[in-house]
Amino acid sequence: MYKIMHKDTVIALADSTKITEIIEGELCPACLFAGMDLDHWLKTRYVDVHRSHSRQLFKALRMKSEADTEDIIRIGHAVSITDNWWIQSDTDDLDYFKLKEYNEEIANIAFYGSSHKEGHSRDGYTELGTVGSYEKAWRYIDNAWYMFKQGSKAELVSEYFAYCFLVEMNVPVASYDIFRSKTEIGIVQECIRTKDFTENAHYDFEPFFNYFNDNEEHSYIVSRLKEMDKNTSGDTAKRYAEMCFYDALLYNVDRHNLNIGFLRDSSSGKILSLAPCYDLNLSLMSTKTPYFGKSGDLMKYFTDDNSCMELINDIAPGREAVEEALQRSVTRVRSAFPEDDINYSIITQYVIDAYDYYITKKSGK
Repeated sequence: MYKIMHKDTVIALADSTKITEIIEGELCPACLFAGMDLDHWLKTRYVDVHRSHSRQLFKALRMKSEADTEDIIRIGHAVSITDNWWIQSDTDDLDYFKLKEYNEEIANIAFYGSSHKEGHSRDGYTELGTVGSYEKAWRYIDNAWYMFKQGSKAELVSEYFAYCFLVEMNVPVASYDIFRSKTEIGIVQECIRTKDFTENAHYDFEPFFNYFNDNEEHSYIVSRLKEMDKNTSGDTAKRYAEMCFYDALLYNVDRHNLNIGFLRDSSSGKILSLAPCYDLNLSLMSTKTPYFGKSGDLMKYFTDDNSCMELINDIAPGREAVEEALQRSVTRVRSAFPEDDINYSIITQYVIDAYDYYITKKSGK
């Protein structure tokens, strides 16, 4: 038997396969209910076993390459940096905050695939709750958590450009910068770094997956958010439409229900707001050279859905504001990648063309 926890509070009980009892419903993840498969929740809180460095991580933690539910709970406890939910055996009385202490050696193994020390302590955060397909790890720096993520040059530039542009457009977005370090043999390694927007789990981030499962249709999500907003006097439907608009403008092909979600009050469980935009590495030129006008373009998909269009039309920026934001973004990104001869005009032209298409559809032409 297991106890599902929120910080030090038991909020639900489970056996090896299912949730058996809900105790504190207001503090539970939205997807939990009595009779639900336990794995449905756990699978959103466990490292991708296909990541190359996960094999080294499992070895350091003395786990099998594909651990069963018992091992996942016994070693990782479904701990995540961006919320306060976790799980333990009903015979355990573990210290939650010790489970989240920073373990630099484990972080190095998760990120680089190795560590310079032999023999690794399994105390603290195991990185098993660091989800996603890219090599990444959380690090604790100056009393804050930062996610370090690897990627190709195109992905690093695209994510940082998208971040700079969203900042210029005053869109809520997680904070990003480019981090460089030099190896012992003198090779400079680049990655992107983003600060934990939950402020050390002062808030609980909960993904849309827990509310809408795999249904990612704009119209469905907007209708559900509007109903939620009626009860909370919130504006999550409009904020979601705004995020979808900028995803389309920046050709972000990787928005899904696990990388968009809500911030919840960690004391009451109430939804406070939509979480800031994040996970932007598969935008702009990361997957292809972005020439607007090809079939399947994201802005065409966005404008064909009236549910988002009716919400964004009153808050969409003007063309001049977009152009100015693009130019300021180019300046910032060029400064971050001074050694790279990047043709930023391809990016800026794509965004302008996508924006012009939106205006054409808005005017009904």
